[in-house]
Formats: sequence, structure tokens, C-alpha cells
Amino acid sequence: MTTVLFVHGTGVREPGYSEGLERVREGLRPLRPEVTVTPCYWGGRAGSALRAGGLSVPGYGTGRDVPEAGPDPASASASASASADEDVELWGLLYLDPLLELRLLGDGSGPRAELAPGAVPPGEALSAAALALGADDRLRELLDAAGIGAEFAGAVAAVLTSPDGRDFLRSPAAGAGAEVLARACAAEAVRRRAARDGAAPALDGAARDAAVERIAALLPGEPDGTHRGPVARRAKRLAGRLALGLASAQVVKRRSALTDAAHPAAGDVLLYLARGEALRAVVEEAVRAAEPPVVLLAHSLGGIACLDLLALRELPEVELLVTVGSQAPFLYELGALPSLEHGSPLPARVPRWINVYDRRDLLSYVGAGVFPGRVEDVALDGRQPFPLAHSAYFGNPELYRLLAAELP
Repeated sequence: MTTVLFVHGTGVREPGYSEGLERVREGLRPLRPEVTVTPCYWGGRAGSALRAGGLSVPGYGTGRDVPEAGPDPASASASASASADEDVELWGLLYLDPLLELRLLGDGSGPRAELAPGAVPPGEALSAAALALGADDRLRELLDAAGIGAEFAGAVAAVLTSPDGRDFLRSPAAGAGAEVLARACAAEAVRRRAARDGAAPALDGAARDAAVERIAALLPGEPDGTHRGPVARRAKRLAGRLALGLASAQVVKRRSALTDAAHPAAGDVLLYLARGEALRAVVEEAVRAAEPPVVLLAHSLGGIACLDLLALRELPEVELLVTVGSQAPFLYELGALPSLEHGSPLPARVPRWINVYDRRDLLSYVGAGVFPGRVEDVALDGRQPFPLAHSAYFGNPELYRLLAAELP
């Protein structure tokens, strides 16, 4: 009697594993009722866990997604912390869209100030002063310290000549827009620096702020107040949190809950690549205890572990390996597959191998190119976007039709 061992992937824990196991059984039962589908659950014994109770995570246990009382109005430190978080949110948004504040302010609404005869319009004066910023030695030092000295002149020109920049300079806001323009130019310079080839830049936020303060001081006009005003609040609280959810203060406050949700999946991969013996031992024990012939039906990280096990151990009970949404070929090409260096052939003891992938599953890879003649790649279409595509295989009837035809 054929035994199918269902080996789950990363991050799976109970009761999710048992639900998935039953789904596989239900999928195979009408097509191959004589086949036994047996559990191979390794998440509880060989999966990752916060073994010290989250001591490595700042604020763990206090940063959960629970209703929060507002900060104590008497607490200056709480107010300063909230203000700093809002500033970081605003900068994060400006890095994605340096012209955002200019666009919000440059709609042309509001009264226009009367100019004295012969006076230069505020926008023209602001533009001329911005183009002359490169002559200031102190500003050049600050920009270099912030890591954006080489990009700043091009950033200023790009901001001033953009449609949003021109609208802003023509608007009433230009009369008090020194700080907003300073932030736009600095953000554009950071965006350009980040887009440059090479290692990711290590940019100092304090140095950036000092440069922005110097820019604003060199530009004409009264202090604008928008950094704490309704425009900045609108940008930070609405668009900022939508565009930068992972960088927002709210996510930092919920770090514990996010850690609980994310660490099993990432942790399982890291733990396996560092010390994968425990996971392989669970699979080997299940194989030894099963009635042959044995088929390993392995998802994601489970497929990596099964391939490693079969490459390292003689397991004649296993007649077929079926990996689903597996990264094993990719790890082999990277030279990161624990059992096999790139360039080494797959050992003869590895049985027939079918590798199921979905082109929409960005965590699935094909093996025929790196293991020629040793693996058969089969494409399925779960009609789901990523990341749902990574688990959609087990709801796809085509998978069970494939298994029914290929099981010994």
C-alpha cells in the first residue's frame, strides 16, 4: 500500500498543519482511495521559536496591537517621541515622492499678497535663492556629511523645473515655503542617491536635518509652519501610512504582534540553513515508520529538507519525491543547498523527482536546468496572485490528478 508523507513548509504550525493534511487527503481520496496519507509534522519539534521569550526584540510584550491610551499630556518625552515618529513618517513618504508637499500646497488657493512696486514675486525670489545654494560653504559641508552632496544641485534643478515645483512657486504658499522647498530638494537628493548603483547608502537623519535647516535659513520668506501644520499632518497620517505601512510609527508600536506573526516563517528558514539536522531527522523517522512504497509530498522548505535528506541518506523506502513550490533548485544554483555544492551531481540514491511550480508563485523554482535529467518540472496554475499562489497548489484539483497518475 502506497504511503504519502505530507511534509509541510515554513511557518506552519498546528492547527494549520492538520487542516492542510486533511485537504490533501480529501483531494486524493476520490482518485486513489487505497493510498494512505500520513502526517510528517516537523513545525512543533524542529521549527523555530523565540526560545528566550522575545528578549531580543525591543519592547516585546508591550508593543502588541491593542487599544492604546493616549500619551500623558504631562510627559514631554512621550510628546517628543511621537513628534519624532511623525517626522520619520514624513521623510519616508518624501523619499518616495519628494514633491508631495509642494503639490499639496501649490494648488493656487488662498489670497495673493500685494507686491510693492518693483518687488520680485516670492516664487521668483525663492527659485533664484535655491539655485544659488551651492555657493554656501557651510551648506556644502552639511550636504556632504548627510551623504547627498553630489546629488544636491541636480535635485534642486529637478524640483524647481518640475510641474509641481512650478505650480508651487506660482502659488501663495511660495511666500512662506522655504522649509517645504528645502525638504523637497533634500528628499529628491536622497532619492537620487538611493537609486545610484552600488551598496545601499548609509544616510544620517540628523545630518540631513541639519542640512535642511541650513537650506531653509538661506532661502527667503517667513517660517512656513507647515511642518506641524495641517498639510504635513494630512501627508503623514493619510498618505504616509498607506504608502509606508511597514515604516510607520504604528507598526513600530505593534512590533511584538508582527514578530509573533512573522518569525515562524523566516525563523524556520534561518534555523534550517544553520542547523537542519533536526528537521531532516523528523522526516527520516516518518519514512522509516511508514509502509512502503513511500512518496514524499513536500511543500516549500519541506521540499528542501526532503531533497537534502535523500541526497545524504540511503532511503530505499522512498520511490518518489514530489516537491511543491520549492526553492531547492534556487538554493543549489546559489551554492546554498546544505547537502550539495553547486556543480556536484545529484546522487544516484535520490529517487524520481517531480517538481511542481506556479509561475505566479515567486517562491517556486524549476530544477531541470540545474539538475538535467534528474527532475521533471510540472507547471500548475492556481490562478492566485502572490503570496496566495504559494499555498494555492493544495486547493488545485490539478495537483491531485497529477499525483493520482504518478503515485506508485
